[in-house]
Amino acid sequence: MIFVTPESAGDVVVTTAEDDAAFYPQLRDYDFDKLGVIQLGYQQHKQDFEQAISYWVNPATQKLEFKYKDSATTEPIFQKPLTERVAELKLADLDNKEAIAGLIQLVMEQSNVT
Repeated sequence: MIFVTPESAGDVVVTTAEDDAAFYPQLRDYDFDKLGVIQLGYQQHKQDFEQAISYWVNPATQKLEFKYKDSATTEPIFQKPLTERVAELKLADLDNKEAIAGLIQLVMEQSNVT
């Protein structure tokens, strides 16, 4: 079960799970020693929540995963947030650009030798 508390900005008071249980009646009957809490920053994963058709916390990793509608597959699957995937792609792109620059440098050096 995921219980989402409202997002707030400005002067934020960080609460504990026990504080939330006292405020939200839906949480009162749960044993907090058996629950996990994920606190997100203001508007963290905003785009992911807007674009996802569903989300869950992976029990193995204790991280949020999102299910997006994808025209390339018939059945959507849970995956990392788009924001994390984009960051990984940017790093991979940078690695590729550095490798290409290294190859160009190597070819230039070899052509100057011959």
